[in-house]
Amino acid sequence: MRGAALAPFLWHTKGAFAQALTQTPELTIGPYYPDKMPLDLDNDLLIINDAITPGVGEVMWVEGRVLDSSGNPVRGAVVEIWQADNNGAYIHTSSPIRNRDTNFQGYGKFETASDGRYLFRTVKPGIYPGRTRHIHYQIKTPGRGNLITQVHFEGEPLNANDGVLNGVRDAAQKASIIRPVEAIAGSAIGEKRVTFDIVMGFTPEQAPAGSGPVISSRSGVVNAAGLQPGATPGAWVAIHGFRLSDTTRAWTADDIRNGKLPTSLDGVSVTINGKAAYVYFISPTQLNVQAPAEVITGTVQVVVNNPRGISAATPVQLQTVLPGLFRLADNYVTATTADGSYIGPPNLVTGLSTTPARPLDTIVLYGTGFGPTVPDAVPGEVVNGASPLLNPVTIRVGQADAQVVYAGMTGVGLYQFNVVVPDLPNGDYPVVAQIAGIRTSSAARVRIER
Repeated sequence: MRGAALAPFLWHTKGAFAQALTQTPELTIGPYYPDKMPLDLDNDLLIINDAITPGVGEVMWVEGRVLDSSGNPVRGAVVEIWQADNNGAYIHTSSPIRNRDTNFQGYGKFETASDGRYLFRTVKPGIYPGRTRHIHYQIKTPGRGNLITQVHFEGEPLNANDGVLNGVRDAAQKASIIRPVEAIAGSAIGEKRVTFDIVMGFTPEQAPAGSGPVISSRSGVVNAAGLQPGATPGAWVAIHGFRLSDTTRAWTADDIRNGKLPTSLDGVSVTINGKAAYVYFISPTQLNVQAPAEVITGTVQVVVNNPRGISAATPVQLQTVLPGLFRLADNYVTATTADGSYIGPPNLVTGLSTTPARPLDTIVLYGTGFGPTVPDAVPGEVVNGASPLLNPVTIRVGQADAQVVYAGMTGVGLYQFNVVVPDLPNGDYPVVAQIAGIRTSSAARVRIER
């Protein structure tokens, strides 16, 4: 089956961290939470929708993890940030500085996956009267509470007299919200990186009472690549929860018979709108399945059945198109060169050789949920040839549109995109694909070096 060699990296899930951590302090929301949201709410604050002019300023990637009090990653947390632009102006009618950069988004949000990670591309915030440089955060965890806080930066002269920052009396908590600003090696445009892990005040999530399988109430059914809630016919879907399986394994060649994919592994099966899904991977807390063929859209029910029992039905939005790009670690997009070598910063994944992409080289990206193909690829069957996409797709790297040489399905539920790397300076660049008016949900990124 084509694409099978990629599977261990497409669905790699980090384990628990299990360490004693300092709880992130709660800080004021401040007076400038947006009173009118921008037209674009994604996690790339430099570009508003399809504009070609980016926000002005020193490019900064802000990333980290949302963790519970024991260091376990929190999945399904919605991380919001808002900040002043390069001039010190907010997207707020009462901003003390008025000359706002209209190309800067000013606000963004990101929903964490099973590893708890989030990522934003933004600019170093400007200074306005009365404060040191900072970025506001609000973390929302349905059913478990919210946290409002801020991140500050090491070496800022105004830190010493900032009333909000110095209002944190606990030394460890104060240190946890002052983060170093690191240069990204090889970046020709001087990009910086700030890593800020957020530790929530609640204890690890406990399995609900009972003995049967339970689908998590917090984004329990998501696109397996983009990790946004929902499902698409023929696409890969990740299901998170408790007691989903008593064993952990992926399908083997013996499970695929006469070109047909299994609908059950070790007694674990899934239905979507009453139709059997095709089961690739099972574990106690996560399943990966290919959604069956379906002509309807809207709310459908997802049910897990295993030897322990049957889960309650979970409502999920089924869409014709819900595109997502697979990622490796640290939100770098899963990509290979023409000879199959993986692309990324050196030492990105333990045991995997990765090298940056080079301008004007053709590389291969992988995703799921991009919709119909011609000829139609039938869910539940081995894919033996290429099926180009029915709808055109655009892929943008940074502010440059990449030439798409090929776009279509080449493996079970797996879409392949052969693209020419734009002629860009050294650095990290967000990668966004769009099809049928819907963009991939997060700023997956690629490292480019000449």
